[in-house]
Amino acid sequence: MKIIIVGLGLIGGSIAKTLSTSSSYQILALDSNKNSINNALDNQSIHGSLSSLDDLRADEYEDSLVIIATPPAVTADVLRSLNFLFNSSITITDTTSTKSFLNNILQEFNFPTNVIFSHPVAGSHLSGENNSTPELFNGKSTILSHHNSVLPMHIDRVANLWGALGSKITVLDSDLHDQIFAYSSHLPHVVAYALLNTLKEVDEDDLSVFSGGGLGEFLRLVSSSPEMWTDIFLTNQKNISIAIDGLIRNLVTFKDKIEGNPESLQALLNELKDYKESNY
Repeated sequence: MKIIIVGLGLIGGSIAKTLSTSSSYQILALDSNKNSINNALDNQSIHGSLSSLDDLRADEYEDSLVIIATPPAVTADVLRSLNFLFNSSITITDTTSTKSFLNNILQEFNFPTNVIFSHPVAGSHLSGENNSTPELFNGKSTILSHHNSVLPMHIDRVANLWGALGSKITVLDSDLHDQIFAYSSHLPHVVAYALLNTLKEVDEDDLSVFSGGGLGEFLRLVSSSPEMWTDIFLTNQKNISIAIDGLIRNLVTFKDKIEGNPESLQALLNELKDYKESNY
């Protein structure tokens, strides 16, 4: 089966490197960065490239699978540009970590029968095809979201894709997906950025010398792609804002307890320690 990857960065490149070891797939890619295409051709993780999305109008791409592996704003543009494939034999999926804004696009087209959203819960603070790696998705979760208009053959095709990549599949409604990931993924990134911005205001040039390994590990999130995380924050704005409000309430609670309620503070720390060890 032909697999067409639009966007050959960390995620798209890792999909290519994993699937190219199987004779069941012909991997083709489209990316504006010609270095990424050339690197992938050199390491034989792809078998060829497309010059534009219009190439997919050719009969040879019938019954193939298109994976849009780009930042959210670009994914929206690509999805709209692929409307000529809606309700065809070609399956379309994506890899973004926000879904409701894409679902709104599908609603404009009366929910095509061949589009299934994917969110592989895997990645790195590094980006680009040169940082892609086989087995990135092995043992990791992938969330699928789709409208009830989608045909079973397209669902099976996408499920089989992630199964071949070693992922464990869960199905979630698009809105619920975005609510959950606002807390489990997007809020921690907001906190990392805000914490680093706070540390930047401290008048100590060598502050990092006095930090433990845990701080550096947490701040590693800030090394993620600014383009991608700007898109994520903006496309899940409502849910992330609610999550930030909850965090602010809890920060105020901690501030109050630190300032004058040591017994209550320790009780809360004990409660949270027990909760963490039981749930995470």
